[in-house]
Amino acid sequence: MSTFSRPSAKTLTRTVAVAATAVGLGFVAPAGSVVSTTAAADAASDCITAPADARTSHRSGVDPNSVSAAQAASMERSLNAKVRKLAASGVLARNGTARGGRHKIIKIKTYVHVITKKDGTGRVTRNQVRKQVAVMNKAFAGRTSADAANTPFRFVLKGTDYTRNNDWYDWDYPEPGADNDDRKAKTALHRGGWDTLNIYTTNFTDVGLLGYANFPDEGKLARDGVVLLNETLPGGSAAPFNEGDTGTHEVGHWLALFHTFENGCKRPGDYVKDTPFQADGDNIFSCDESLDTCKQPGMDPVHNFMSYGDDPCLDHFTHGQERRMTKAWFAFRA
Repeated sequence: MSTFSRPSAKTLTRTVAVAATAVGLGFVAPAGSVVSTTAAADAASDCITAPADARTSHRSGVDPNSVSAAQAASMERSLNAKVRKLAASGVLARNGTARGGRHKIIKIKTYVHVITKKDGTGRVTRNQVRKQVAVMNKAFAGRTSADAANTPFRFVLKGTDYTRNNDWYDWDYPEPGADNDDRKAKTALHRGGWDTLNIYTTNFTDVGLLGYANFPDEGKLARDGVVLLNETLPGGSAAPFNEGDTGTHEVGHWLALFHTFENGCKRPGDYVKDTPFQADGDNIFSCDESLDTCKQPGMDPVHNFMSYGDDPCLDHFTHGQERRMTKAWFAFRA
């Protein structure tokens, strides 16, 4: 089970062979090449540096959860309009927090749908599923770092099912409105309402993604949920993205968080006041704590779950992110 602790700088030299499996890990290098990552001797940085493009699609170069400035602004207006209505009706306080205490526990029913080939290839064990949920609970409870916010969200595993389908296992790129695996598999397997988390594990053949999610005010209910590369679950082979934090990152999107580098150095950033601005360049894959890519106050939030670092690097949500997720829960999911 993942411990979420960041390894010592002395243990961080590693070599990742890049061959056909590179596509499945979401990064690309010339055929037969080797990517070497060595931690800086500098004590200021004690994390692994993520391979380039680790959390994006190699085919399009775009994460499905990357949105334009206009799209982000539209989503923000929708969220704020909902929060104002809920505040007027007494469901939320004026600052958008839940009445009766911001930290009242919100238990989210969770269903995991494991998709494999007909011969069982790609099977994720029930123990891996339980560990994935445990990883998410530890992250959202703020037990991953001294800087981590304790959010009200806890995930209760209600069921795990297995589907053998060669077509769905070779999950294609989730283009909006397309008649693809995202629509077919989710429509067949989805459980519950907007307040229920559905997680799908699959292979992303020829796509190169680690995972993606639906924002809370996006699309139809039947297509709501989180899709994960099966090997990103704890114990999978997608090291250093195999401790379960792809799931944590994607559930953050499911609860309305943008990437920390949304809008780059331009205001309003990711619409969260306590996440420092972060330039949207190759720096977003780095776990270098000395990075300060924007003129606004604060160092780059390289350890934030909504940045692009690898699993040993990511370790917290901020209090501002906790408040945003809580508002989005009551506005769109509760």
